Amino acid sequence: MSALGLLGAPFYVVAALFTGYLVLVAGAAVAAAGRSRRAGAAARPSARHRFAIVVPAHNEAATLPALLAALARLDYPRPQYEVVVVADHCDDDTAAVAAAGGARVLVRREAGARGKGAALGWAFARLLPERRHDAFLVLDADTRPRPDVLGRLDARLRRGASAVQGYCAVANPHESWRTALMAADMALVHYLRPAGRQALGGSADIHGNGFCLTRATLARVPWATASVAEDHEYHLRLLVAGLRSAFAPDAVVYTVMEPTMRTARAQELRWEGGRLALARRHVALLLGAAWRRRSWTHLDAALDLATPPFALLAAGTGAMTVLSGLAALAGASRLPALLWAGLLAGQAFYVFAGCALARVPARAYAALVVYGPVYAVAKVWYCALVFAGRARGWVPTPRKAPPLEKAA
Repeated sequence: MSALGLLGAPFYVVAALFTGYLVLVAGAAVAAAGRSRRAGAAARPSARHRFAIVVPAHNEAATLPALLAALARLDYPRPQYEVVVVADHCDDDTAAVAAAGGARVLVRREAGARGKGAALGWAFARLLPERRHDAFLVLDADTRPRPDVLGRLDARLRRGASAVQGYCAVANPHESWRTALMAADMALVHYLRPAGRQALGGSADIHGNGFCLTRATLARVPWATASVAEDHEYHLRLLVAGLRSAFAPDAVVYTVMEPTMRTARAQELRWEGGRLALARRHVALLLGAAWRRRSWTHLDAALDLATPPFALLAAGTGAMTVLSGLAALAGASRLPALLWAGLLAGQAFYVFAGCALARVPARAYAALVVYGPVYAVAKVWYCALVFAGRARGWVPTPRKAPPLEKAA
C-alpha cells in the first residue's frame, strides 16, 4: 500500500462513519416524505393551545415592526396567543417599539449573563408561574413566520409532542451568493436532518428559532443554559430527562442571513465554537448513555453532535479523492480513489436530497457550485480559529427584517 493510502486510511474510516450517518438520515427523510405525501394532508382541528410567542430582543427596534405586524396577522384565534418581547439590556427604543406594536414587554436590566439563553431563562421564570399559556414559541426578532405556524404547532402538540422544532428557512436567498448557499445549508441542517432523525426514531433537536416548548416541559426541564449554543444545550437536557423534540416541517419561519462572509464571521465562530464546546462535554456522556440504555436516541444525538461541519467534511473528502486519483494515474492502486469517490457520491446524495425536500430556489443549487468551495475554505479557517480558542462568546448579530413576500 502506498504512503498516501496508509496515511489516508484513518481519515477514510472517520469520513465513512459520518458520511454513512448522513446518508442514513437522508434516506430516512426521503422515505418519510414519501409516506407523508401518500397519506395526504389532514384537516386541521380547531385551536386548542394557548401560546406565548416569546421574542428575545437586544436593540431590535429596526426589525420588530415587521415581525409584530406579521404576528398580528397569524391564522390563529387572537385571544389564544400573546406576543411577549423580552427587551434585554437594550440601548435603543426596542421596548417602546414593541409596546407600540401591541406586544407585552418584559424589560431585563439585571446584572449577570447576557445573551439569548439568559434572556429566555429570565423570561420563562416570570411567565410560567402565571399559568396563562400552554406552550411557548420562541422567535428571533428578524423572523417572519408563515400565517399558519401556530396551527401547525398546535396540531403537533395535540399528538403528544412536548417540544417541537419548526423549519427555519432563509428569507433572502437571492440577496447574495452566501445567502443562496445558506438556503441549501439550512435545508440540510434545519430540514433534512431533523426529518431523518425523527423518522429513525431519534429526537429532532432544537435550533434556536421557531421552536416550541409546552409549559409542562419547561416545568420538568427548566431553561437554564450556560453556553452560546443554548438551543442544542437545552435539547441535550431534554434527552437526559427522557424527552424528545418533534419536527414540524410545515411550521415554517423565515430568517435573514448575512450576505457576506465578513459580516457573518462572528456568527459563524459562535456557531462552531458553541457546538465544539458541547461536543467535548457531551459526546462521551451520550455514548455511555446509549450503551447503558441500548438507546438509539442517545446514539443518534452523539453522532449528530460529533459530525463535523459538512463543508469541512466535504472539503476533506474532495481533497483526498483528488489526491488518490492523481496517485492512481501515477500507477498506484485505484481502490482508494474509488472508495473516496464513493463517499463523495454519498455526500452529494445528502445535499441534493435535502435541497429537493426543502424545495430551495434554483439559485441555491448554483451557489453550491459557485460559492461552495469558497465557503468550505472559510469554514476550515473558522474551525481552525475555534480549535485555537479564538471563538468569542455571545456577540449580537446586526439584523434586518426579511422581505415582505416571504410571509406568504
